[in-house]
Amino acid sequence: MTQKLYLDHSYETVFEGAIVSVQPAPAPNTTSVVLDRTLFYPESGGQLSDYGEMGGAKVIDVQETGGDVVTHTVVGDAPAHGNVRGTIDWPRRFDHMQQHTGQHVLSRAFIKTDGLDTVSFHMGDETCTIDLEGQLPDAAAIRRAEDLSNQIIAENRPIDIVTIPIEQVDMSELRRKVPDGVRDARIVTVRDFDRIPCCGTHVRSTGELGMIKVLKTEKVKNLQRVHFKVGVRAYDDYRDKHAVLQELSQRLTTAPLDVAAKVERMLEESQASAKQTKTLIQRLASLEAERLLAAADAAAVRIIVHREADSALARALATEMQKVPGTVAIIGADDGAVVCVSSHELGIDLATGAGALARELGGSGGGKGGFAQAKVDPARVGEFMERMAANVRARR
Repeated sequence: MTQKLYLDHSYETVFEGAIVSVQPAPAPNTTSVVLDRTLFYPESGGQLSDYGEMGGAKVIDVQETGGDVVTHTVVGDAPAHGNVRGTIDWPRRFDHMQQHTGQHVLSRAFIKTDGLDTVSFHMGDETCTIDLEGQLPDAAAIRRAEDLSNQIIAENRPIDIVTIPIEQVDMSELRRKVPDGVRDARIVTVRDFDRIPCCGTHVRSTGELGMIKVLKTEKVKNLQRVHFKVGVRAYDDYRDKHAVLQELSQRLTTAPLDVAAKVERMLEESQASAKQTKTLIQRLASLEAERLLAAADAAAVRIIVHREADSALARALATEMQKVPGTVAIIGADDGAVVCVSSHELGIDLATGAGALARELGGSGGGKGGFAQAKVDPARVGEFMERMAANVRARR
């Protein structure tokens, strides 16, 4: 059994412990070290593990195994016996303390504002999530929970942590029941707001959380997942997004809070322009098809090889050509795209040859029957078209 110093000394970062065992870890070039006591928090309860150093080795993972044993996975020269000095990565530890304590506050806020219970919590390296029972919270519900959470932070309420015999716990006060089999319960209390059994590391008062910000919500199976950040993570997120908003505001020559409206107008204009462009391309393709067909040699099967600068026009032109009986068209574009078509009644398989030729030339291609598309180096478009045309002529 490992003495868990982190439960009562979450703000301490340096300790000494005696080595109990050292053995190879499953991952290459890593070692598992067990001490008689540790400040390193093991991954559990949705919270990530601490990192840091142990002697001359780096601690990259900490897990609690059977029998209340805490195992440290290290990289480097791990000491084999005696006492060892451990040092916690404090920025990572404090970040986790902010995220976990912030989750307690946010979870209770959702209960108070909208009656939404948290059923699970997960801490990631970038964001954290809670899963709620009930309906997906809308923007108004998110704002209510955020406002209450940040009010509790502004009030700088103390956070009390006590470990007491299970028979002394008033279960009616707890947000979540104590797990079965626990004899001594560790209770974390946000003064006059939230009370819950928890073995994570936490800050001393809500003021140390700085702020809580919900990022987004999504439905996951029958639960509602809320993504959020607390403290330094929330500040960094605000700073980065504010910088993007300021840049967009300057480039769009509009006030920051008017950026969304201006982007919406631009999207509408872009969609209208794209629709108009598609119509014009179709008209141009129809006219160009007439011109090419009129200029083609009279034959039972006309083979038209043509190149356009624009790939969208090339595709539209090929589509027009395929409608004309007795026609095979091989239309290339300056970006390396080539479309090969044959009118339906001819029954010519272009896809097989086009795919093989495209791969031979270092590109890719495919299709079905009388329709094929290929992508080759722009410098080889002409070669591809001529060889495809020769292949068709050879089969006539």
